[in-house]
Amino acid sequence: MPISHRTAALSDPGRLRENNEDRVAYLTTRYGAVWMVCDGMGGHAAGEKAAELAVQAVVDFFSRVSESLSPFLLLEQALYEANEAIYKIAQLHPQYRKMGTTCVIALYQEGLLYYAHVGDSRLYLFREGQLEQKTQDHSYVQFLIAQGLLTPEEAEFHPRRHVILRALGLTSRPEPEVAPEPIIIQPGDWALLCTDGLNTMLSDKEIQAILSAPVSVEEKARRLVEEANAGGGMDNVSVVLVEFF
Repeated sequence: MPISHRTAALSDPGRLRENNEDRVAYLTTRYGAVWMVCDGMGGHAAGEKAAELAVQAVVDFFSRVSESLSPFLLLEQALYEANEAIYKIAQLHPQYRKMGTTCVIALYQEGLLYYAHVGDSRLYLFREGQLEQKTQDHSYVQFLIAQGLLTPEEAEFHPRRHVILRALGLTSRPEPEVAPEPIIIQPGDWALLCTDGLNTMLSDKEIQAILSAPVSVEEKARRLVEEANAGGGMDNVSVVLVEFF
């Protein structure tokens, strides 16, 4: 039998910031369902602008693309076009000159979940009570971890833990990382896309505990955001949570 899904998406400014530079999106396209989370950066509302441009560029891309592209190429091209949209505006308007955004995007097609990301927004898979991080952050501390110079525990308190190495809009040629293999979805699986406002406030064990609760997808998404705020709410926090059944 085909696997169905339910989605809940929430975005919150957090407890310390007045504006929300995150954006979330859920699209129904001819290629399948598309989920997206962006975390904008840049002063004077530039982060908001970058995230909005990224979402709109992806919406526009999936609304007009008619080629028979593979899911991998669809995600890559969508992120290229998002990058171009941001970079173009940044070059034309001085107030947006250094704006950019992280992005994590997923495409669900015939039981397979394809995904790609730029920056430190993440995709998690929750299966049979266990949470697994599927993306690796494009961040300075993750680079140090990969080099064996830092442990994950040390990274949590590193003074440069918020420094990212890749983002959409900062250069004319982005470096999206498209996962080489899709996730084979099983009934009972959950996919979580989020900005770092969630995973810097909650540990994987805390996220896992919330997702284990026998409540609706909407309630789980609400609890994730509420607990991130209760844990400090130091940043905007956004989640897209998908239940497969």
